[in-house]
Amino acid sequence: MIHGRSLFHIVASLIILHFSGATKKGTEKQTTSETQKSVQCGTWTKHANGGIFTSPNYPSKYPPDQECIYIIEAAPRQCIELYFDEKYSIEPSWECKFDHIEVRDGPFGFSPIIGRFCGQQNPPVIKSSGRFLWIKFFADGELESMGFSARYNFTPDPDFKDLGVLKPLPACEFEMGGPEGIVESVQILKEGKASASEAVDCKWYIRAPPRSKIYLRFLDYEMQNSNECKRNFVAVYDGSSSVEDLKAKFCSTVANDVMLRTGLGVIRMWADEGSRNSRFQMLFTSFQEHTVRRVHL
Repeated sequence: MIHGRSLFHIVASLIILHFSGATKKGTEKQTTSETQKSVQCGTWTKHANGGIFTSPNYPSKYPPDQECIYIIEAAPRQCIELYFDEKYSIEPSWECKFDHIEVRDGPFGFSPIIGRFCGQQNPPVIKSSGRFLWIKFFADGELESMGFSARYNFTPDPDFKDLGVLKPLPACEFEMGGPEGIVESVQILKEGKASASEAVDCKWYIRAPPRSKIYLRFLDYEMQNSNECKRNFVAVYDGSSSVEDLKAKFCSTVANDVMLRTGLGVIRMWADEGSRNSRFQMLFTSFQEHTVRRVHL
């Protein structure tokens, strides 16, 4: 579970404040400073045995002006099943433009949408295609209802039915910094982080000098199982290793250079047991942006 600043970052960065063309009770809904304030709610959950989450105050009526983001994370080689309790009631509206639950297949607010739900009939069982589900509960300023209770559990990913359960992953992190340097996958073996036959989930933390940003350039890159992101990828994060700071993810045959907006870059390499020939080498360069001041004559 993510606490404190990270949870606030997730909720704040994903809030959607405008619903184009939506009117209610024949009047245009006005956005005020009061309605813009959404109560912090929602969680990042990855409990191994599943769990339960609810709308605020359930089974009593949820309060108005809510924006809650729930992100469910499964372990590698698992998918998610999501069930809604029959005691369910969310203000009905055409196409669920007002109060609603929105579910997406992935960890982001722009992941493929599975459905948007409201009314008195609880949603059907929802199954993810991978390790994440993103769920948003939205309530406007009028007509509150009971809300929902949802439970989730994990099931084996059918894409890996012949490989079985993944063994525990070795600890694999690297700290790097300075004006420039090389990040490369061969460090995993050189520094004894994992054997050549173990699955790895490794992170390189690059810390630039104060007031600097980071530019990343790939010198070498090859995924053993191209276009199979569940099996191998290289990802770049900007500011932290949390999923909301994901800048780019590469698992095909091409990897592009990346410019970061902060002085902390995180490179992550995931490779399962059958993808350990995947490799990359990356040059990082720290730089400072200089502003040109105009001189008036």
